[in-house]
Amino acid sequence: MLRIHFTSDDLVRTRVATTADPMWEIALSMYRLAGRRGVGAFAAWRHQSRLDLAGSGGLVTVRRVLAPLFPAASSYFPDFLTPSDGAHGLEAGVDAVLSTPRRMLRRELDKLAGRSGTPSWAWGLADGRMDAFHELSDGLRAYFETTIEPYWSDIQGMVDADRALRGRAYLDGGVGNMLASFRPTMRWQPPVLSMRHPVDRDVRLDGRGLVLIPSYFCWGAPVALADPGLPQVLVYPIQRDRLPSAPRTPTAGTADARLLGPTRAAILRATVNGATTGELARRHGISSSGVSQHTQILREAGLIVSRRSGANVIHTVTPLGTALLAGGR
Repeated sequence: MLRIHFTSDDLVRTRVATTADPMWEIALSMYRLAGRRGVGAFAAWRHQSRLDLAGSGGLVTVRRVLAPLFPAASSYFPDFLTPSDGAHGLEAGVDAVLSTPRRMLRRELDKLAGRSGTPSWAWGLADGRMDAFHELSDGLRAYFETTIEPYWSDIQGMVDADRALRGRAYLDGGVGNMLASFRPTMRWQPPVLSMRHPVDRDVRLDGRGLVLIPSYFCWGAPVALADPGLPQVLVYPIQRDRLPSAPRTPTAGTADARLLGPTRAAILRATVNGATTGELARRHGISSSGVSQHTQILREAGLIVSRRSGANVIHTVTPLGTALLAGGR
């Protein structure tokens, strides 16, 4: 069990990240690719990713360079592989990994060696060898570009839908209500947020606050940094009602082409900040069943994501929908 202890200052400094984090998605997808947890849910992605990695020549690199750093048989992987700069994109995250102080590299590689073993090439990181840094950076980029980037827009759409739910909870009852919205994955009993964890531990934020990071590839229980002394983040699984799909563009004859109608286009614009079925009906003067018909077509086109929150369904625009709106201005 993991227990995170908040003070009043921590509650003020707690927030939900605006995007999925590429470095965390790399780390957690490595466990989905090689581990046993979530095999059924990610079967199609695993199959396609292995084909794509083999076709690009990246499978050998993944097995030799990355897999030992994210051992399927252990829940531990080094914290330096998921720096906070990952929130600013892949390149910022990779640069932060390469800028990790040697003392931290040595300490965390020693810890990895004690649990599952460290690949021989990785000790070159702690020694400052440029060839080791190049191997790691090339491996991270190639893996992300092959297995995650093709689905990034769809993943971000699901993250945006989750953020809309958390935002509603916050507006309805403050940060405490937002933390309570994570049940049953997490349990909020002020001032402690608790959840399942491989190791029984307590983390005291002591005024640092907490960044909650929504993740597509997180499975089951949330994941925290191993070192409680670092700025604290908690990566949690978002609701996955479908597999991520590769980017699509509107074509004639598909549901996308039917969006030229003014009512449906107005509904799409209204979902930019998230809106319930009832709110859309009142705003546009149509019945809830009429809204449901429009949102179904928008959903099938990949332009919105719909999430149930209690008695309501909240509809949120996806990056593809945002692009369509921007193109129509």
